[in-house]
Amino acid sequence: MVAKVIIFSKKCRIFAANYFPMIESESFRPISAELDYSGRYTDVELIATTSHARLYRMRRAGRLFMAKTTMNDDARSLELLQREYELTLGLSHPHIIHVYTYEATTPVGPAIIMEYVDGCTLTEYLAERPDTMARQRVFEQLLSATAYLHKAGVLHNDLKPDNILITRTNHDVRLIDFGFSDDDSHDRLRALGGTRGYASPELAAQSHGIDTRSDIYSLGHIMQQLFPGRYKHIEGRCTHPKCERRYADVEALSRAWKHRRLPLQLVGALAIAVLILLPTLLYMGERQQRLQYMQAIEHEKQVLDSLFQVIDTSFETHFQLALDSIHAINISSVSDPYHAGMAMMSNYYHRTILIKDEVLSVVTDKAMQSQLESYANHLYSTYQTQLVEAASQWLPVQFDW
Repeated sequence: MVAKVIIFSKKCRIFAANYFPMIESESFRPISAELDYSGRYTDVELIATTSHARLYRMRRAGRLFMAKTTMNDDARSLELLQREYELTLGLSHPHIIHVYTYEATTPVGPAIIMEYVDGCTLTEYLAERPDTMARQRVFEQLLSATAYLHKAGVLHNDLKPDNILITRTNHDVRLIDFGFSDDDSHDRLRALGGTRGYASPELAAQSHGIDTRSDIYSLGHIMQQLFPGRYKHIEGRCTHPKCERRYADVEALSRAWKHRRLPLQLVGALAIAVLILLPTLLYMGERQQRLQYMQAIEHEKQVLDSLFQVIDTSFETHFQLALDSIHAINISSVSDPYHAGMAMMSNYYHRTILIKDEVLSVVTDKAMQSQLESYANHLYSTYQTQLVEAASQWLPVQFDW
């Protein structure tokens, strides 16, 4: 019955189970260069016992490891342990316990050698009453680990707080129990995996065609433990008895989590607060608008002053050039002083017109354009009058511009 089921944390299922042939014990070899295989295991200590497995802490070459072995030494138990190793062989995720190798000969018998995690279960962690931010971090790391498993074609089939370790140092998640161990409860669902209270209805019924939505059901119940009564709209969809009514995958659940709404009680409290603070908010809004308006006026004034300065400087510069050019006319060598003087003043006229048009082109406000144009015309007229007077005094002709 279980020939096509690869066990992952108490009978975890993999989609492509048929593609994992059995490997004899003696053919297993260490796969990680991180381990020092010289020497023997020492300081062997039993740290947990379930109905189907034992977990030991052991030391080798100065490092601590965790060894998982079977409760019984029968061929079927060893076969399931080897299958678990096959399944975990290619898994690599920061929030999934790292499996190093399978060893047929250890002080405790054939065992899977894993990283040792100094931490506590999620159940024990929640007893310490962590804050909301810490709980959210745990849930998001759990979502990341589960999404990774599903992309690898693996269903956990036994997600629950006791299979989630929280490290003591950084409070990071490590998803554990990659096998068929039966936990500490006699209420265990024994066929494919799962624990009563967390296993999906289809898993409890040993249905065929179990998919990722079974793990999502378990995640919904873990969410209830992390955030009791807070995100019922998400929890309710996760734990719907009909799998087709649940989130299709962990990505869909993650999107719902990211866009989670506030509880109705908090929404109501915020609504009351807004009504109470509304007059103040309106006043602050009007005050902000007035401030923005005054800032806009001040900015407009600065821009206008700058453009007036451009006109002043440019017109004065070209006036001086025209005046110098008139004084540079040699009367004795010029046959027509009148046309020579008129040419200088005409040149000044055309240059100032170009400057005025260029300044006005950068202004879109009609009122500002009118002010600038009026000022430019006045300034031009003033300088032109001075040029006519200067030319009439310097040249032996009378100019009438």
